[in-house]
Amino acid sequence: MNILVIYAHPSEKSFNAVIKNALETAAINAGHDVHVRDLYQLNFNPVLSLAELRGAVPDDVVTEQDFIRQADMLVFVYPLWWAGMPAIMHGYMDRIFSYGFAYKANSDGTTLGLFNDKRVVLVNTIGCSADEYRENGMFKALETIGNRGIFNFCGTEVERFFHFAGIPGYTSEEERDIMVTELTNYFTTLN
Repeated sequence: MNILVIYAHPSEKSFNAVIKNALETAAINAGHDVHVRDLYQLNFNPVLSLAELRGAVPDDVVTEQDFIRQADMLVFVYPLWWAGMPAIMHGYMDRIFSYGFAYKANSDGTTLGLFNDKRVVLVNTIGCSADEYRENGMFKALETIGNRGIFNFCGTEVERFFHFAGIPGYTSEEERDIMVTELTNYFTTLN
């Protein structure tokens, strides 16, 4: 399987980097082809221009869309900041998941998603505790936005959400090791 990891965290020493590296290694060891698009390392421009909004497709967008076309699975790894994705990741979706590439309109005005051949996994780190996110409904909200708001619109759905809470200050090294093991087990047994 061709797995594309879209990664957004500015620090190479973050727990997100640990996660990205662990899942990449596990998936490669399981025989999958893995490509990582590190948005900060790429210095990806997240700003959707008026020209793009009107249909222009710049070279950097073409490049990212080619990676997505070739992928069987899209894996997004990012921290939750203010209960959402970092601006660079949101801008990636604004620019790359464009009309005619990720979705189009049917003749009756309904939307047709074009990613029906893609599998999707979302991996998030969260500063709050899992109990807090569960009690205030944020886990449910994140999953609704991920599926209905983004990926159902594009013709697919998130097959697995990994929400790793209590990062950075509330989890022990042992708890983080358990999180990494849960993630690597998923990618080791992926078919």
